[in-house]
Amino acid sequence: MSEIRSKQFMGMVLVDKPAKKELKKLGLSDKEVDELIDSIIGQQESKNYNRILGEEERRIITTDAFGYLIHLLKLGSVNKEIFEKVIVLSIQLNGFLKKKITRDMIDNIVNYIIFSGIEDVSVRDLLDLFFIQENEINFNEEIN
Repeated sequence: MSEIRSKQFMGMVLVDKPAKKELKKLGLSDKEVDELIDSIIGQQESKNYNRILGEEERRIITTDAFGYLIHLLKLGSVNKEIFEKVIVLSIQLNGFLKKKITRDMIDNIVNYIIFSGIEDVSVRDLLDLFFIQENEINFNEEIN
């Protein structure tokens, strides 16, 4: 159902019904009731996001990794934008690392996006992260 039709439907359900009257008794204005309807519709839309990997994406991202990403989306840990950004960054990262993107790699990408504080994370930022992980540096080792 489109957003406009959903909004019309919610409006019809609340018009002259006890629910709308009760909301007004609680002190909500018409504008606040409309905002409530918008937020309910927004929540419904975010839960109904479906995504299928394309052929190239399936070749690059493991099934386990994609399942984990879907799980994070359904939990609300990531939104649609972060979900898509992770897929795009995974494809770019695969071009440099020349290996399939695993669940652990997806987890690292998601954590970096969320906790780095960088609004527009690039593959260059991730390359530094994965280079350090793959070449674990032992700081206790003596240098000759």
